Amino acid sequence: ELLEILIKLPDRDYRFDAGFLNQFTYTNIPHPLTKKVYVTIKKLLQKEHIASFLKLFYDAGILQELFPNFKKVMHLPQFDGYHHYPVDIHSIKCVTALENIEESFIAELFSELSEEEKLLMKIVVFFHDSGKGRKQDHSEVGAKLVAQFAKHIGLAEELTERAVTLVKQHVLMSNVAFKENIHNEKTLYKFMSKVGDAKNLKLLYILTYADINGVGGDTYNSFNSKLLYDLYMSALEIAQNTERITDAKKRLIIEKRVKNLAEFKELPRLMQKKILSIESNLFFFKHTPQDIIDIAKKARGTGEYSFTTKNKNSLTIEIYRRIPLNLGYLLASLSHLDVASMEIFTLFDEVKYFKIDFIKNVTGNELVEVQDIIDNAFDMSREVHLKEVKIKKDEINIDCEHSKTHAELTIHTQNQMGLLAYVMHKFEEMQINIITAKIHSSKHKVRDSFLMEKQNKICDNIEKIYAILSNTIEGV
Repeated sequence: ELLEILIKLPDRDYRFDAGFLNQFTYTNIPHPLTKKVYVTIKKLLQKEHIASFLKLFYDAGILQELFPNFKKVMHLPQFDGYHHYPVDIHSIKCVTALENIEESFIAELFSELSEEEKLLMKIVVFFHDSGKGRKQDHSEVGAKLVAQFAKHIGLAEELTERAVTLVKQHVLMSNVAFKENIHNEKTLYKFMSKVGDAKNLKLLYILTYADINGVGGDTYNSFNSKLLYDLYMSALEIAQNTERITDAKKRLIIEKRVKNLAEFKELPRLMQKKILSIESNLFFFKHTPQDIIDIAKKARGTGEYSFTTKNKNSLTIEIYRRIPLNLGYLLASLSHLDVASMEIFTLFDEVKYFKIDFIKNVTGNELVEVQDIIDNAFDMSREVHLKEVKIKKDEINIDCEHSKTHAELTIHTQNQMGLLAYVMHKFEEMQINIITAKIHSSKHKVRDSFLMEKQNKICDNIEKIYAILSNTIEGV
């Protein structure tokens, strides 16, 4: 059989010529597939490089014949403003991404898998979207389809169960990493309750990497990579501990790591005390021990204000200030740039730390202009020229049960230039202290979440906040 020929080929990537393609184009594949064919398909999938074979089957028009669960998704376009390719091509590109993992940490995780687990990953990555094209949830349908296929090829029961979970939850990790507060214990425990265990977490991380890389364009970037890594590491800590890890316990664990650094031990005793007295748990959760010390040192050396800009793959602004910062002016002046995330922390000695990550970098003299805007943002007399923004009340949600010390406000609305500047300006007017902001946007929609300190009775004035943000009453 032609499949046997492919199995015997040296295990590498291929580009097949028209003559070879024609042999497969005219191949007659009887249905239902026999046990022998499924055994052969399994052998093929066990090879290290299979993406070029899948592309060969696609070009020959037999992909859906060898994998019947693909019949509904062949040439199926995806009008979601996210995927660049139809489902079938996306699935093959995901397998290509799995075979060519560029991130060393994820590549190492994949290399640690057994041969059967690697087979599982190829199946899951290839099948994860095969449930599309139906009225039901494609993840649920896909989970049933992958279970059937696993049974046909004789996959072990444990691996089949993992395959079902992974396909069912294949969008979970990206949704949580990009849209939720991944440093909140409730979020992490809820996430792990769906993932299951540490092994599934590792497999889901690899699957998510392959899935996003198969989307096309620059969808997978350094910012997304960092969020996924942070979620993986935080969730892994929970998965490996049977005892529930509270925020307080997690803080103590991180403080211990900070104290163990030689650089921390060399600091004056008073400086050590100031670092450990930083009130925000989230500050410790979001930064590595080394980052915590580096930020603290810069804060110690700050006069009225200081800032740095990094502009390699994307623009990042870090600001340390003792004097007021006109944040509304800053964001309004930079509203032509898409913000990826923003964090704001009160450190010590009245120093506040701001970090704003943008989706892309700037070019030419634009970096100098950005630096001038930052300097000007410390002139509190400058007027904030906000763009007109429309937010409906039902597009805003405030969760005052987020934690004992913080509430979370989410806005799910139309993607509008100047939205973040508008919202932050309103927060400043209401004297709401924002700790961190997470920005998630597509072509048409944006889902922004803001973590707020529970002060100034904000949870007693929820209706007023709704009204001010939706511009149904005048701001205060």
